[in-house]
Amino acid sequence: MNTEISDWEQFYADGVRYHRTANGSVRRPKVFTPLLIENVAAMGIEKYFMAIFMHRGMLPNNHTMLDFIEAAKTVLDLPQEIVESLTYMDSLQRICSLETYSIIPPSTDDVPRFIAAIDAVANLARRELGPPPSLD
Repeated sequence: MNTEISDWEQFYADGVRYHRTANGSVRRPKVFTPLLIENVAAMGIEKYFMAIFMHRGMLPNNHTMLDFIEAAKTVLDLPQEIVESLTYMDSLQRICSLETYSIIPPSTDDVPRFIAAIDAVANLARRELGPPPSLD
């Protein structure tokens, strides 16, 4: 039996905050570029997954989208749409190694995919953890 890791609730709350920012960002395209929206969505996705993993008493090997997919598949039924969207997001930013460092700027057409991805991961978190915490 795994013992939950403390502070998972804070990660959940942080995920909700990034999620709200990502959803609001699409209404302010002069401030939020597609790259910025991608990064905000990615931060929210990371926080949601970390909350799930910590609640289950586990941690991923790293914090790339591919690492989250790998870890999540061991404990969740991960829909193929999430796998495809997170794999796509991971392909746009290879920043963990200097040998393979690259960033491909996303286009405006990618933004709905980023929003759909964070929405889907938020739904996973909600099913796993219950309603999101109240943010005051």
